[in-house]
Amino acid sequence: MKASSLLDADSFRRHRLAYACAAGIVVLALVETANALLAPLRAPTDRDWRSAAAAVRAGFRPGDLVVAAPAWADPLLRMHLGDLIPLAVAGRLDAARFGRIWEISQRGARASESEGIRPAQSSRHGALTLRRYERPASQVSFDFVAEWSRATVSRVAPGGQVSLCSRVPDRFECADAPAQSVKAELLEIDTSPHLALATSLTGDATTVVEFDRVPLGRELAVGAGLHNVWLRKSGKGTVSLRVLVQGRELGRIQAGSLTGWTLGRFDTSTLAGRSESVRFEITTDDPSARYLGFAAEARS
Repeated sequence: MKASSLLDADSFRRHRLAYACAAGIVVLALVETANALLAPLRAPTDRDWRSAAAAVRAGFRPGDLVVAAPAWADPLLRMHLGDLIPLAVAGRLDAARFGRIWEISQRGARASESEGIRPAQSSRHGALTLRRYERPASQVSFDFVAEWSRATVSRVAPGGQVSLCSRVPDRFECADAPAQSVKAELLEIDTSPHLALATSLTGDATTVVEFDRVPLGRELAVGAGLHNVWLRKSGKGTVSLRVLVQGRELGRIQAGSLTGWTLGRFDTSTLAGRSESVRFEITTDDPSARYLGFAAEARS
């Protein structure tokens, strides 16, 4: 075969590849342009939101939960139905205590709170779908955040020396670590609000939060995570939350910069109906920029 023929074939292959890449770019540009033009037409209008909100209000009962799907639509939900989402509900541990859930959804999305539940009712409101879910609700016998003032808070040094923290009107303050306190606070964890017992960690001591005579049910639900997106970016330490009942460890939750709000459910069915001590021990390998929030409920 002549060298010129080989060069012509190679040139053809290169040009064919270039044409294919150019065609792919053109197709991608057309698809993106179409999406940009059509997306506003598929988006819910304010009229859609008002219609869905009116339907929620018509059937809403005290104790119901209202959620948006996908979660990034939550600000719009609050604009139309914020009065039905009080602080304690917005900063909930999870959705287990809610027997009725209203979900306002767009583009086929489902909220995590409705996973595994079949809707009892569904209706369309323009680009929005409203679903109502019903299921047996968990009964909470003790809410640790709501009962924060009943706790005993201390710091335990690596050598075993215990320093008690004193309670002031809205928090516990630790004399040996003035920069640290324990208090009930609304935190930003994984871009969502969570009402939790919050503490900034200092030094290498273990922070202990203990509750006496807790009425237990079949499970102890505990959620934990790190507050403040900027602190999560600047800190690297992992925080460990150890959960004990009657001095026996039930388990641990690890909180790091990327773990978000982590939920653990610990079986206490053998202790149901009894009142026992519940202890939370907080440690970290690096306290720099670590601000932990945790919440817990004893429930059946």
